[in-house]
Amino acid sequence: MESLIYIVEDDEGIREVYEGAFDGLYKIRMFENGKDFLNEFEKSRPNLIILDIMLPDMDGYTILTKIRELDEKIPVIIVSAKTDEISFVKGLNKGADDYMAKPFSILELIARVKTNLRRANLYITNADGFVIDNNVYKIFYKDKDLMLTLKEFKLLKMLISNSGVTVERETLFREVWGESFIGETRTLDMHIATLRDKIKEAGGSDCIVTVRGIGYRYENK
Repeated sequence: MESLIYIVEDDEGIREVYEGAFDGLYKIRMFENGKDFLNEFEKSRPNLIILDIMLPDMDGYTILTKIRELDEKIPVIIVSAKTDEISFVKGLNKGADDYMAKPFSILELIARVKTNLRRANLYITNADGFVIDNNVYKIFYKDKDLMLTLKEFKLLKMLISNSGVTVERETLFREVWGESFIGETRTLDMHIATLRDKIKEAGGSDCIVTVRGIGYRYENK
């Protein structure tokens, strides 16, 4: 599964450098300003972000703060012409995983991207054709994105993580909806039905077993 990188950079020349550097290695999406990037980031998460500090509409530190409000794990590499120690420390304190100064070595950039992606992959689990990516809260089946909601993601992740074991309804409610959930108990069954449909559409089998009166179990069939 090819990694996707979002790049926030307003300089056209540097964007061309990125295109050449990552050609054939990773999929990339370019953004010239913070607003366009954040609009897309709220809808879809990449595997890694490369972020400039000096942008036309907002500074990179503001963007980085917003990224961390939405996602604590996704790797962020700041690449900036601001090379002073204060800027470096400020970027790391606000949640950046790495900081590179412009002009940069393409080979060093690629090496740092690979390192940060490898570190991020510690949050990826493979099981029976499913890939659970905790960095972007997505689950894939044989490279097909199941397009799960956050609650569906949590449900399926919990069931796969307890493969072969029946997880009680009360446990699923507590872990996915929280201790204070008050609502229709059919909510869980409806979410499970949707999960089954999405897995089937991706070519998977009916791997979620209903244990009547108790809960649900994931089984590799």
